[in-house]
Amino acid sequence: MKKFLSIILTFVIVISLLFGLPIRVLAQPSTPLQTDEELYNDLADIGSIMKYIIDNYIGDVTYQQLKEAALKGIFSSLDEYSTYFTKGEFGDFTRGTSGVFSGTGMVLTEKNGQIIVDSVIESSPAEKAGVKSGYIIKAVDGKSVEGMKINEVVNKIIGEEGTKVKVTFDIGGTLKEIELTRQIIYVNPVSYKITDEIGYIKITEFNENTTSNMAKALVYMDKNNVNKIVLDLRNNPGGLLTEAVSVANFFIPHGVVVTVERKNGEKDEYYSYLSQPKYKLAVLINNGTASASEIVAGAIQDTKVGLLIGENSFGKGTVQSVVPLPEGDGFKLTIARYKLPSGRYIDKNGLTPDIIVVNTTYSVDLKFTKELKIGSRGTEVKLLQYQLNLLKFNAGIEDGIFGPKTERAVEELQKQTGLPVTGIFDKNTYDAMVKMLQELNAKDSQLEKAIEVLKGM
Repeated sequence: MKKFLSIILTFVIVISLLFGLPIRVLAQPSTPLQTDEELYNDLADIGSIMKYIIDNYIGDVTYQQLKEAALKGIFSSLDEYSTYFTKGEFGDFTRGTSGVFSGTGMVLTEKNGQIIVDSVIESSPAEKAGVKSGYIIKAVDGKSVEGMKINEVVNKIIGEEGTKVKVTFDIGGTLKEIELTRQIIYVNPVSYKITDEIGYIKITEFNENTTSNMAKALVYMDKNNVNKIVLDLRNNPGGLLTEAVSVANFFIPHGVVVTVERKNGEKDEYYSYLSQPKYKLAVLINNGTASASEIVAGAIQDTKVGLLIGENSFGKGTVQSVVPLPEGDGFKLTIARYKLPSGRYIDKNGLTPDIIVVNTTYSVDLKFTKELKIGSRGTEVKLLQYQLNLLKFNAGIEDGIFGPKTERAVEELQKQTGLPVTGIFDKNTYDAMVKMLQELNAKDSQLEKAIEVLKGM
């Protein structure tokens, strides 16, 4: 499942979106440089090939297409994070790190080929128009979105401030068209709350709005005398290095937060200037915790101001510069790697939590087609036994035979959910079982462990 805040999120640490083309980045390879004459001859050869293609290729192709393909080919020969962007792609990319865009404020998700509203941003045009989570987008400006990828739908919905877009939704089987006026949306990647005197702060990405909203969250914690905080960095793909360092300054004691090491031994050190940490931290991470979020989590772990809880992080320890080009296209290029305060590198390896906790998801494999009871046999009975055992109702061996033990397990399920105790697995019992499995999936074992740890501090 992919989520888009009407933008494309990125997995890179961006040093600057207005990074000039530095000579040292491109002009210091490990092998001797070509002479100018050799370089020009090679470029002339490429130009001659392109001209030959234009003149002789039986299909339709333009110089622009060939140029973009050539540049994409060049960058594809480098590492996985170095990329050339066409003009449209570069616009999407820069919107993803700025945290500001003109749109409707719908947070979309793609599931089973459908584009669904996951949530709406507060005070956005979508919220004011009554758009709700779960609405399915069927058309934009009267054109069906069937078969489109989520980024294609996003690009149809975003647009210039003050312009209008008509979005057709499937609401419980009924189609409804809603006209929305686009406005400037400021993506707030920070949410927070207090539960049982424990603070909870979630950061979804490090964009230009992260530090300011983090400051508001901590003011709220301070006003309520909360000094034990769960910092949730799960599924945070990263973002701006400067924002990550600024957030670290709220928690990390005075010293180096991260060292960025460039080619030929050059390095930049980024510091925290906090005199005395005042919060007790439990930091949640998983395989979706990457890049800038790994810097924050890793610095917290290295300086021992908090514990990491959850699963191993993604392991992206390289730094990219972003270079805009005159025609609106651009590229990002890996120019450095980063080192955490302890001196360790985590690229490809990630962070290992201090306390490993895995959130397990259970699928509902059984589909209801008929009642099952004593004497029933087959795959459906076997799946039923499996689901009952997941819920700790002890259906016995999963052999596909509905016997007395399976019947007692069904009776226990019916008793616990307030249904008539018949021992027959009917539609009502199936619905009750599905609800119990959904509730089990909703359980956040990682968060529960973090709260438990903080309460013991």
